[in-house]
Amino acid sequence: MEANEQNNSGILKVLVGLLGALILVIGYFTYSFYNDAKDAKDAKVVLQEEKQQVLNDLEELKVNYTQAITEKSEVSDQLKDAKGRIETLIAEVKKQKHINIGVIRKYKKEIAVLKAQRDELYKVADSLRTANMNLVVQKDSITNDLNQQKQYNDTLLNKNEKLAQTVSKAKILYPTGLKAVGVKIRSSGKVIETSRHRRAQQIRVCFTVPKNDILEYGPQKFYIRVVNASGDTIGENQVITVGDKKVVISKVEEIVYENQAIDVCSFVKPADKDNEIIKGDYLVEIYHNGQKVGTTNMLLK
Repeated sequence: MEANEQNNSGILKVLVGLLGALILVIGYFTYSFYNDAKDAKDAKVVLQEEKQQVLNDLEELKVNYTQAITEKSEVSDQLKDAKGRIETLIAEVKKQKHINIGVIRKYKKEIAVLKAQRDELYKVADSLRTANMNLVVQKDSITNDLNQQKQYNDTLLNKNEKLAQTVSKAKILYPTGLKAVGVKIRSSGKVIETSRHRRAQQIRVCFTVPKNDILEYGPQKFYIRVVNASGDTIGENQVITVGDKKVVISKVEEIVYENQAIDVCSFVKPADKDNEIIKGDYLVEIYHNGQKVGTTNMLLK
């Protein structure tokens, strides 16, 4: 009897030990399963956080590129292409239902490439802008130099034109002592002045040509015009151009000019004495080198 009790007691102890061991095993597996489940849940949360961070980074890049398209116009086409790629990636990430670490890594690499591309495009745009600014400065400098040269040339041209005008004017001889009078010429050649139109046969025009060192030695022509009281030009009636006008003259008087003052008298003979030498006031004009250089009046009674 006593032996049976001892056997039962031993068996009970063994069962208790086995039960304890089983409880420990169940507890271990329960704890391990809980930890695995907890780790799996934590990993899912981390992946979702990583996904959100990827989206945040992409949205930030999108804002960067949008702003850069306006500010960095030099590389706007490249920036627009990159922005399009970012928008595509944002759409892809949002569609991902079961994202994993491999996909996260792929998108992070894309983000790194886009950031590097952005920085490089910024550098290129800044470099182009600096180069353009230098070109503008050079252009402004060249334009300024050209303007200064043009001003100098214009000033020089004006001076030359004024000098040419001065020289041209200096080559015009302005007679002094201009006087006209009616004359009668005897058969002996003697010239008699008269103020009577019936006695006058010709009109004598006298003047003094002054000294002029600019003019070269040689012939000089003076054009004499005598207009009677009826407004008719008497004499040879040749035509010359003065400025933009045509002028009828009475006679051409040519002298040999030697840069010394010289007295000149010219006789204007009317084509028809009876009809051209009439009573009244006469206008006498002298022209030289296309300019009117002298004028006077005469009265025949």
